[in-house]
Amino acid sequence: MGLDELPVRLVEMLRERGVRDSDILNALEDGSIHFLAVDQLLGPPSSRISANQIAKATGVEVLVLRRLWRALGFRDFTNDEMVFTELDLQAAHSLKILLGEGELPREIALQLARVMGSSMARFAEAEIVSSSAFGALGDEFGEVDPISLADRFTRYSANVVPAVPQLLVYTWLRHLHAASRRAMLAFDNGAQNVAVVELAIGFVDLVGFTVISQQLSNEELAKVVGRFEQVSFDSVTNAGGRIVKMIGDEVMFVAEDPMAACEIGLRLAAEYRRDSLLSEVRAGIAFGEMLSQDGDYYGPIVNTASRIVNIAAPGTVLITREVADHVRDEGDFVLRALQPRYLKDIGSVELYVIRDSGPTSKVALSSL
Repeated sequence: MGLDELPVRLVEMLRERGVRDSDILNALEDGSIHFLAVDQLLGPPSSRISANQIAKATGVEVLVLRRLWRALGFRDFTNDEMVFTELDLQAAHSLKILLGEGELPREIALQLARVMGSSMARFAEAEIVSSSAFGALGDEFGEVDPISLADRFTRYSANVVPAVPQLLVYTWLRHLHAASRRAMLAFDNGAQNVAVVELAIGFVDLVGFTVISQQLSNEELAKVVGRFEQVSFDSVTNAGGRIVKMIGDEVMFVAEDPMAACEIGLRLAAEYRRDSLLSEVRAGIAFGEMLSQDGDYYGPIVNTASRIVNIAAPGTVLITREVADHVRDEGDFVLRALQPRYLKDIGSVELYVIRDSGPTSKVALSSL
């Protein structure tokens, strides 16, 4: 088979990316044309360089490059292995600038690289699974052979890849702006370290998800998971909170004040109650100081919120005494005190069930 028997669009796109005709023919002959289509994302296969060459060109030691490479989540390499491209050379130059200015110590740079690598790996995986490159779940892909795969992926990468970097930079800048303002506000309020924050934190658990997932097809399960994420992100962000992460059938969120966190928990409970595709949820909310690191949160307050969601009844929102103290005199809530509960490794905790009291009434408090 020659080049004239390949889709014209495929050949043209590979040539535009610097792939030589001889490389296309070799890949066609050994049945790896689809891998060549993927590899062109990083540049022509003929232009690969080694870690030693990058180190020589940039002055960044191979040991530092290897640590960065691992932190970003990529497989290890030998010093002379020809696996790097112009993209890697540019990244090494950027790393040298960051380290050379002294504003970003090496360990901090590697810490950020781990967060970035983990986030981008999830993004890339989600992009491929849900995109038109290989067909969404439940769609018929059609003919599956190296040439059709190469043609479809090359078309996808030509249409989508150029637009993604700008969107990623935009999203990062917006989040950097928001995080910087939160840090400035914390310093205005007397904070000495922005890694130690006082927030309301909540966990929302989809009741009976394990049983539900065993009864659904893959396509139906994908719809349930997608709907769970959509409702969670919409409800949390609309009420001024931030999604920290989705953990299977659970969502973890934070809010600047307990009032907003309670509104989020109640809104989520109401939304899921009305949603025919999803089961009810239960929520647990706590408030206090916690450690912020790598985009996640740690400490006893986080552990408490995580534990109390597991003892909440379906459709209810449990809050700690610290949260109750903040919302008792504001908002339209009813608080019902429960008997103190003993939580393993945490101790006795005062808990309240919180619910809406209506559009006009004040907070009511009753004890069992």
